[in-house]
Amino acid sequence: MTCEIQNKKTLYNEKALRRLIIFAIVTYTWLLVWALIFKLGDATMLERNYSNLKNMTLEERILWDIIPFNYRGTDYWKEKQMIATALNCLILAPIGASLGYLLKKANVLKITAIGFLIAFCFESTQAFTTWGNPATEDLITNTLSCVIGYAIYRLLLKRLPLKWNVRLFGLVNILLVLATIVSIITMVNSADLIYKMMTKTL
Repeated sequence: MTCEIQNKKTLYNEKALRRLIIFAIVTYTWLLVWALIFKLGDATMLERNYSNLKNMTLEERILWDIIPFNYRGTDYWKEKQMIATALNCLILAPIGASLGYLLKKANVLKITAIGFLIAFCFESTQAFTTWGNPATEDLITNTLSCVIGYAIYRLLLKRLPLKWNVRLFGLVNILLVLATIVSIITMVNSADLIYKMMTKTL
């Protein structure tokens, strides 16, 4: 009887963890779109990027960042670009870790392929809009970040008891919900700017 209760509790925790992970992936993906493509974490940056890119052809924009890790400008700007590179090496880590839980036969090759596909979707979207600049470096670092997240899952998260994983993702989801609320507020506040950009009247 005790064993049956324990099995039911384990099954319940496994289902709860799966739901929490799926919800986390959905909300985190939205936040990536909000931050990386719409750049609505900073409306001023969004407007400045748009102003810089709207008069460039697609070919010019692709060639501008085709060489990875090509830091330009003053020492101050080079340092900022290096910090951005470091952050890009972590940006998809939560996705990589989550995929470790969800994919029963996950391996480094599969996670690398999925990470590359996600990064390619982001860069392609930036390429065909004037809201961002596609960069080879981002493609490399974002793919790497997904693999780093999977490594964290294999080396650390997988070893945690199931109930601790449920608690961890419960906490993560609370933080993601709060961040999503903030993102929606900034979307509303930037609605006029977004409309002008989409209608090319800015």
